[in-house]
Amino acid sequence: MTTKTPKVLVPPINFSLVSRGVYRSGHPNRKNFPFLLGLSLKTIIYLESTTYRPDSQSFVDSSFIALHTYDISDESKLFTPKGKQVVEDILRLVLDTRNHPLLIHDDMGKSVVSVICALVRRMERWSLTGIFAEGDMFAGQAGGSEGSGIGEAGREVGLINQMTPSKADL
Repeated sequence: MTTKTPKVLVPPINFSLVSRGVYRSGHPNRKNFPFLLGLSLKTIIYLESTTYRPDSQSFVDSSFIALHTYDISDESKLFTPKGKQVVEDILRLVLDTRNHPLLIHDDMGKSVVSVICALVRRMERWSLTGIFAEGDMFAGQAGGSEGSGIGEAGREVGLINQMTPSKADL
């Protein structure tokens, strides 16, 4: 009698559940595609300035996943009227359950993803202490080479409150 070894499913780097139907991670690669298929994703939100990788684009196209790209890699631009509008557009996508299951990612799953997840957490009424702790967890001990988007862009207590629109505003 032979037994088949089950296929190992590998999540993308820094993969985690954010909220029901919403996940976060770093940029998926070919090894992660079987895992992502198991999530039955409807939407991917990519938060970087670089062009989406060809192998990932092929995966998205062949899996009929809607891809939305936003360049929020320059965190200083988030605090402009245009930046605020981009963040609100992203949050509209995230909060609209018709887009779920949904994956939000940047290249490493650290910086700009943490900013968006922090805003979602604040809308869920998380404490700032919990939000910063989660951001630090994904950034690593030294904040990672890119730093923690939350730490760099918003250690001031009022910042996340200032940027977080109410669900009614979206």
